[in-house]
Amino acid sequence: MEFGQRVNIDYSVLGEVCKQIAGMEKPEPFDWRDSAHFPDDNEGLTKVSQYFAVGNAINFRYWSLDAGKWQYCHGKKGGTDERGAYFMWRSLRLCDEKGSFPILDASKLAQITSSQIKRIFMDDDGSITMPDLQERIKNWRDLGNKLYEYWSGEFYNLLKQTKGSLFRFIQYSRQFRAFDDPLCKMTMVNAIMHQGRGLVEFDEPLLPAMDYELLKQQMRMGILVLTENLKKKIVDKQILQSDEARELRNAGLRAFITMIKKTGIGGHLIDNIWWFNRVACRTDNPVCQIKGEEHKCKFLNVCHKRIEYKIPLEVTRYY
Repeated sequence: MEFGQRVNIDYSVLGEVCKQIAGMEKPEPFDWRDSAHFPDDNEGLTKVSQYFAVGNAINFRYWSLDAGKWQYCHGKKGGTDERGAYFMWRSLRLCDEKGSFPILDASKLAQITSSQIKRIFMDDDGSITMPDLQERIKNWRDLGNKLYEYWSGEFYNLLKQTKGSLFRFIQYSRQFRAFDDPLCKMTMVNAIMHQGRGLVEFDEPLLPAMDYELLKQQMRMGILVLTENLKKKIVDKQILQSDEARELRNAGLRAFITMIKKTGIGGHLIDNIWWFNRVACRTDNPVCQIKGEEHKCKFLNVCHKRIEYKIPLEVTRYY
């Protein structure tokens, strides 16, 4: 995990954040039980596993730039306002419940068309808010083909074959286009959700998934220190070059690994803490800037509140 040219870690700030985490009540892992977005237990383990794999295969980049203007994926779906990943999960849940497309059938997923995926992600007003559907189609077709050919159409067969080995889970997942990220972002999200739901207990600690929402918070806290050129790009919502983005993610992951070692708290729990704090540390108008709502941020007392940082924008199918 090389970094240091454009991004460094402020270990004194990281130490303060670690103290804050260690002083928190130890969180319970999120169990990903939410019938509005995910299958219920009574629908079966195989279905839940397949659903997580199908969703996480396209669980990336919920923003777009249209004529230089930044847009985030949000809209009303099934009568509820949804944003980002939850818009995606809500869309999949309704698609499965209504039977509008058999997304969990690997052979059908391998043949999905542009018009079919557009219908899945159309909001209640008939607009398409999910960006980069062509990359998502490629991931789904590849996932469907390989699940059908190598795993009898079921991701749960892959999960069972790992026998709880995180190493095997990562290695088997790499065969899919969706999960070949060198930093394993979507693989880790998939692992976190599978373990949180009780589908598997891995033999090694999980790492946080290097999502741009997590990186944004690390920058705002002051954990990650950027050169002026890179800082300007992120503040101005400019697209990062791949080497810039990779270095940023490398540094962020190293900071989280250090955090895990110092606090003794598992990476999946660290991930949960940061992921759910994103609703407080909003890209625009975070709660620390709203009188009376500051307490909603878990890191208010240790954060340097560098709110000029926005989410780092990278044109990638990895995060």
